[in-house]
Amino acid sequence: MSQKNEEEAEIVKFPGIASISLSITPIANLDDFNQLEAVVRVYDENNEQIMRQKARSLFTIAKNLKLFIQNRTNLPINDRRLSVWFAEYLAKVGIKIDEETAYQLIKQASQALVKISRVTIEEVEASDLVSIESDVVANLIALKSDHLLSEEELYGLLEEHQSPFCTKVTRSIQYTNSGGAIHKDKLALEILPAEQVLKHALVASFMNESQSDLTNVLITDIIPFCYKLVDAKITGTENIPYKKELLENGLKISWTISTVPAGTEIKILYSFEKRIPRTIMIRKGEEIRIVQDYNSILEEEDAEGKVVQYSVSEVINLLPVTLDELIIRDLIPNELKVVESSLPEDVELIDFGQDYGYNLQQVFTNVETGTKILRRYFVEPAPLLWKVNLEVPVEDETILATKILEATPQENLYICTIEVSTPVPCLLLNEIEPGLSASEFYPSERKPENTSKMQWSLSGDFSISFVMSGTLARQPNPITIQVNDKKYTAEIAPKLAARNSRLIALPFSHVALYRKTIRKD
Repeated sequence: MSQKNEEEAEIVKFPGIASISLSITPIANLDDFNQLEAVVRVYDENNEQIMRQKARSLFTIAKNLKLFIQNRTNLPINDRRLSVWFAEYLAKVGIKIDEETAYQLIKQASQALVKISRVTIEEVEASDLVSIESDVVANLIALKSDHLLSEEELYGLLEEHQSPFCTKVTRSIQYTNSGGAIHKDKLALEILPAEQVLKHALVASFMNESQSDLTNVLITDIIPFCYKLVDAKITGTENIPYKKELLENGLKISWTISTVPAGTEIKILYSFEKRIPRTIMIRKGEEIRIVQDYNSILEEEDAEGKVVQYSVSEVINLLPVTLDELIIRDLIPNELKVVESSLPEDVELIDFGQDYGYNLQQVFTNVETGTKILRRYFVEPAPLLWKVNLEVPVEDETILATKILEATPQENLYICTIEVSTPVPCLLLNEIEPGLSASEFYPSERKPENTSKMQWSLSGDFSISFVMSGTLARQPNPITIQVNDKKYTAEIAPKLAARNSRLIALPFSHVALYRKTIRKD
């Protein structure tokens, strides 16, 4: 995994081509050519950056650099001359490589380009197409179709293969018990949204509840790629750095602890930032390829000194063929909404529902080699909803109950709505969340006697909305339905969706109270 980008390396002219200059800035793994991380930037005769790519090996750098410049200038590039320049430049930036090794790399890259050109896009690699973040491994899905896809088939294909938007972390624990046997266990943890949009925190713990010390304790987590790991610290033992490994399903991080004394608890404190998953489809003839990667949320100050957030969607066709069709989809998470003024007219909004967020789709045809597509989308927090549903079977019918909790634009102010439809008499119970107090009930005649531990005796349809103020320190409390002496409790509500999604129908009382609260602001 890469560290923060260092200052850009020296910009030099490409050998024999006055109109092209470039820099190769190493980031990490300088001693391993297959795992080297570097940023390649190419500039035209006006010193304008025309290409920026993060690469994970010298081979990738050599292949894409030669391909891009060769297609850009229509000039043949001599492998031996390029390898001499390559070795000399790399030495300047701290990468030791002799001319013969450099020549074999360039030669191998040239052979790969010839192979690609002969089989169209059969040998596509993610690095041939996308400017990939250096700490992300793109997933290349190879698909073939025996006919040109209809629009409906295309939408279905892209929906099925769009980048996963998971919040699960798989945690493994392995240790040697007192008898010398190795014990293994797995646990699935869920990443929960924090107070700050796109900033997430997670605490994972492990308690040695045995009577003996445990030795050789190995703790391993898989962090989904749609999250960028900002920091991870382990407490309860010596300060042990974690090891990192890129896998197909995420970033694997692991700690090895020599001894965990009996009764000792180890906690791991994580902080994450969410990325924007991206799905890219390319078509040449009837051959289709799909590439998936991720874009980070960046920040900068605008002219007024206000910090704004944005995402950069960049695709460069580094293949030696013209693509018949190129489709780019950026999956915007529900916590965000895109500033409309940053949306070009040719970008289509596609909403697949609350589980995914919504897509920004661009469609291009006849995309020539060397074509660069660069879009910047400014984003801002979207109001969020927590929503939980409860179904209670009674005889041949069902009691339906829903609780909705929404954060308003005003700080520490929320709107809560509970709706119930019941065919039999029942009792509705709702305990207010710690740190919050309830007021301004709508309709007012349904205000409960106890506003912290609310209850209503119901028969038929029921709806109540109220304002809550304070700090919501955790997920909302579930609601409970009591029929006779039996209680049914809903699962704890997840943070669900953006309020402005057309797929969510909010009760009138909720909307009315929300609007009234906004007008007070």
